[in-house]
Amino acid sequence: MPYAYDAATHGERPTGGSDAPVARISVGSAAFLSDIHANTSAFEAVLAELADEPVDALILNGDITWGSFPARTVDLIRQSQQRFTHVVLVRGNADRALLELADAVRPAGRPRETWMVAAHRPDDVDLLRTVVFQADIEVAGVGVIRSCHGSPRADIETITPGTPVDRLAEATAGVGADVLLTGHVHLQFDRHVAGLPRIRRSVNPGSVGIPYGGALPGAYWLRVDPEAARPLDFRMTGYDLDAYIDAMVGTDDPVREDIAGLLRHPPTAEEIVEDCERRIFAD
Repeated sequence: MPYAYDAATHGERPTGGSDAPVARISVGSAAFLSDIHANTSAFEAVLAELADEPVDALILNGDITWGSFPARTVDLIRQSQQRFTHVVLVRGNADRALLELADAVRPAGRPRETWMVAAHRPDDVDLLRTVVFQADIEVAGVGVIRSCHGSPRADIETITPGTPVDRLAEATAGVGADVLLTGHVHLQFDRHVAGLPRIRRSVNPGSVGIPYGGALPGAYWLRVDPEAARPLDFRMTGYDLDAYIDAMVGTDDPVREDIAGLLRHPPTAEEIVEDCERRIFAD
């Protein structure tokens, strides 16, 4: 991800999965949570809000457990599988990295990569093996939402409000959806676009775990419900950030202080857009 504190870059190029089958479900409502990064306090706060306003489907849009509390994050996912009719895990570049590291097909180049594998129980890794590269979520009254972490062609592509339409066209070639929903850049936005065959909206729910560009600290996500006053409802759920940072810096996560810095002083939206549009692909 951009402004990453521990990314292991293996070449800035499209990476894996654009030719994979696209999972598809049809639901009445859905919640999209991206880039949780094992921030369990933020994740729990959003789940508590959803307990009061239930949805049919919970979509976790990549970079799910790569953070300071992976085991607890998996426990929350398993609990959610008992609560929601559908729980879809979309693969982020960090989820892919975890699986590659666990399977010893990717060498650990940084201390946190070794730490991250050890912090996941075998059953945690097994859960992540159920991820899909992308999914079409059809919401009655809204249309088809293509959910992917980076873009429909690469989990490391950076889509922002400033992405040129010609690059959006290349990244979404052949995609039969009304809304493109991406993550990866940790920036919540809602952009109406013209000039694509079908897609009319490019959105990002923001990051639950390490949001960028927000005026207020909290967990950023998206609720989609055609019966609501705002069918696409971009939300920010507050939680006790100080308590979470205290708990996190008490772990032996090698980059805990770096994450604390990003949580307290996130980059601005303008910085993220400039960085992402310069790099295009960021692992």
